[in-house]
Amino acid sequence: MFGCVGVHVSSAQRQSFSAALPQKLIPTAMTRRVGGLLAMFVLHTAPLFAQRITAGILQARVVVAPDTTLILRAGDRDLLGELRVPASPGPHPVVIVIHGGCWVTKFADARYMYPMAEALRTNGFATWTISYRRADEPGGGWPGTFLDVAAQTAQVRQLARRFNLDLTRVIASGHSAGAHLALWLAAQPKLPKSSGARAGKRDPKIGAVVAIDGPGDLVGANKGISVICGSNVLEQLLASTPDSQPDRWRLASPSEFLPLGVPQAMVRGGLDWRLSGLGSESGSMPVYAARARAAGDSTWVVMSDSTSHFTMLDPQQPAFAVLLQAMKDALQAIRVKR
Repeated sequence: MFGCVGVHVSSAQRQSFSAALPQKLIPTAMTRRVGGLLAMFVLHTAPLFAQRITAGILQARVVVAPDTTLILRAGDRDLLGELRVPASPGPHPVVIVIHGGCWVTKFADARYMYPMAEALRTNGFATWTISYRRADEPGGGWPGTFLDVAAQTAQVRQLARRFNLDLTRVIASGHSAGAHLALWLAAQPKLPKSSGARAGKRDPKIGAVVAIDGPGDLVGANKGISVICGSNVLEQLLASTPDSQPDRWRLASPSEFLPLGVPQAMVRGGLDWRLSGLGSESGSMPVYAARARAAGDSTWVVMSDSTSHFTMLDPQQPAFAVLLQAMKDALQAIRVKR
């Protein structure tokens, strides 16, 4: 059962926060055709930056307050959504920002995505940063986690007119576990009604996905993710193994619903780079992208920084340029019916 309340933050309150973000992030003339060269530059220059970027560092970063917030009541949990809107009049393309953390609570929450969300706002994207119940919370797991993400996404509709949001240009973007959930959002309309995880018709249509260093094939990634996260988190999320509940794993895996019918940018980092060495190459982003292209989807892969799982989220690091360009390319690739 869901219910929500809204909280508005005035422009004066927004100005009381200081954003530790650079004003100029990347050259604006860059295109996807030079993305490979940019990725190589980032990959080879990353070691020059001594600070190791972590979720904690990003979470502690001071950023501008959101324009408004909504609280969605899900069971006994209040789920926060934060909207940031560009200063221009719009209409604004929207990015649904989904945090990761191995699908459980102990690693991180939505706050580490705030610097990315604010940087996207300054680059012309409205951002809707959501939270959801994780596998180790009451009501989380299957299908609660998935229904939370869909319900949070649907709340954008009630904000669209007031903030001039363009719901024909919506990008789902998530990091790590959030990458999986962003891809799943795009796949969700293809789920059978009997699945228990298909949300209502009020959801805005996902026009593109930018998946950041996370899996689209849960079965293929399961072994490596268990090592990286330190436990069988996917089996916890789905309360089963691939052998005991194959239908549930299929319903939770975006790869099983290809083609998704939307452009998909896969931004690789340290987690996906490690999967191949952990016996989960079949769950990696390049393999997913190859399957998506073979099925007819426009899908491409860019490398941000193979040494880090978080650097691409930091607007103060060169790897963020790869992510920002992927977002711009995904927006340009959205097919809007007029």
